[in-house]
Amino acid sequence: FFSSGVLLTRILGTMGEGNSDSQGNGFSQQREDDDIAETDPEGRYFRYKEMVGKGRFKEVYKGFNSQIGIDVAWCKVNASTNHLDKASMDQVALDMQKGLELDHPNIIKCFKCWKDESNSCINLITELFTSGNLRQYRNLHKHLDLKAVKRMARQILKGLAYLHAMEPPVTHGDLRCDKIYVNGHSGEIKIGDLGLQTLLPFRWENHEQHKGGFNSSVDIFAFGLCMLELITLKQLDPQHCDNCQELILEVQDEEARKFIAKCLGPEKDRPTAEGMLNDPLLQLVLKKPIPEKTIDDIGNESGELGSSSLSFGATERRRTEDTLTRDETPIEGRKDGGSDGEGDISVGKLKGEDYEFTFKAEPAEGNQLNFSLQLQGVSRPGDKSVQGVSRPG
Repeated sequence: FFSSGVLLTRILGTMGEGNSDSQGNGFSQQREDDDIAETDPEGRYFRYKEMVGKGRFKEVYKGFNSQIGIDVAWCKVNASTNHLDKASMDQVALDMQKGLELDHPNIIKCFKCWKDESNSCINLITELFTSGNLRQYRNLHKHLDLKAVKRMARQILKGLAYLHAMEPPVTHGDLRCDKIYVNGHSGEIKIGDLGLQTLLPFRWENHEQHKGGFNSSVDIFAFGLCMLELITLKQLDPQHCDNCQELILEVQDEEARKFIAKCLGPEKDRPTAEGMLNDPLLQLVLKKPIPEKTIDDIGNESGELGSSSLSFGATERRRTEDTLTRDETPIEGRKDGGSDGEGDISVGKLKGEDYEFTFKAEPAEGNQLNFSLQLQGVSRPGDKSVQGVSRPG
C-alpha cells in the first residue's frame, strides 16, 4: 500500500507539474505580448517597451527580428520632441535611409527604416550591441592598455576612412565615444548614429566654428577627443572640450601625445583618416630575424629532442591586422608535372594577436613532399627574443 501510495503521489505530482508548465507558458506568452509595444508594417520586427538608450534626438528600444530570431535595436525619432515640421521630417528620413546603403565591418549595420505618418516619427532598425557604447565600456573597464586603445583606434579610423571615401563623402559630424559601439566578447568596434545631418545644426547652434558646415576634418577632431577620453578617462565631446589641450599633457606616451595633437590641431593641418592609419603610433614593428638553430642542435644541447621532418623558422614581427584572420593562399603546382618540380605549395597562414604561423610544402623526389612550419612572434621592440628552431624538410 505504501508503494502504491508513493506511486500515486508521483503520478499526481507529475500531472500537476504538467498543468503548471502549461499555465506558466501561457503566462510567459501573455507577459511577452504585454511587453510588445508595436511591430513594423510587415510584422517582421517587434519593438518592446524596454528602453536601452536615449539621446537628444532619438530614443532606442530593444527589438526582435522574428524571422531569424535575433535581438535588434529599434530607434525612434519623434517630430514633436525635436520640433520638426513635415519638410524637416522628410529630410531626416532621407538622411537615415542612407544608412541602409553602408556596408563596412566598422560601421553599424542598418536593417530597415521607415516613416510612421500616423505617429509623426521615423523608425530605424539596427544591430544591437549588448556591451553598450565605448564610453560605457571604458568606464566599466578602468585598466585599459595602450595596445588596446590602438586596436580600437584602427577600427574607428577604418570606419571613418570608408565614410570619407564615398561619393559624395559622408561626414558623421557628431562622433563621440557614446556614438561608437562595442562587442565586448570580440573587441569589435562599430561607428553608429549616422544619418542625422539635418539635426546637427541644433546640436552645434552655439558653436561658431561649425556654423559654416561640416566636413571630414570635423570627424578627425572628434576622433582625437575619443582617443583622449579613452586614455585619460575624462568625458569629452566636440561641444565641451575647452581644456583638451591641457589634457593632452596628461598622456604619458610621447607617440600617443603627438598622434592626438595632430587630430586636435588647426583644421587645415589635420590629416585624413587614411593618413592617420599610417601614423607611426599605429604601425607594427618588424624586429630583426633571430638566428635559427636546427632541432638536432637543440637536441644535442638538451639531450631531449631528436631529428624531425618538420622545420620551424622563427622571426619576430608585429602583425598588421587587428583581428584573428585566416589567409588562404593559392596552391602552386609544379612547373613540369614531374617529381623534381620547384613550385612551392603554400598551405595556409594564420595570424593571431601574438603570433603568425605559415605552413608550406615543397615537392621532393619520389612523389614526396617536404613540409615546413614557420612561427613569427609578435612583440614590442625591446621585448625578450623568442628562441626559434629550424630544420630543412
